Amino acid sequence: MKRTEHSVARTARAGFTLIEIMLVVVIIGLLASIVTVAIPKYLEWARTNKAKADINAIELGIDSYNMINGKYPASLDLLMQGDDPYFKKGIPMDPWGNPYQYTYPGAHKPLKYDVKSLGQDGVDSEDDICNWKQDTGPGGIK
Repeated sequence: MKRTEHSVARTARAGFTLIEIMLVVVIIGLLASIVTVAIPKYLEWARTNKAKADINAIELGIDSYNMINGKYPASLDLLMQGDDPYFKKGIPMDPWGNPYQYTYPGAHKPLKYDVKSLGQDGVDSEDDICNWKQDTGPGGIK
């Protein structure tokens, strides 16, 4: 069977050229590197916001305990005791796997209590997420 010019041209256009494939690989590589660089920043932001939400939930439990018992709990363990505990599944760990720190009376809130997460480094430092750093109302007023 004799090949015609028409059939040769059609088979030559059927696939991708090496340059086209390399261009697609380079574009995918660029997109993957952009995503890889951006994800850790957003993961840390999400962990910080999760810790802030957990601290707010713990504060609600502590304040509820105070309203019912007329005093603040000596430890967070008291929030999980009794027939109707404030935290049925237990006090959550912070997003980095460390327990939340509770102090009553608080060093920063002497008439109330302090609740904090030690943050990513797991030690007492400036990056800690604390209830006294979150207590700002509208316009940043404490």
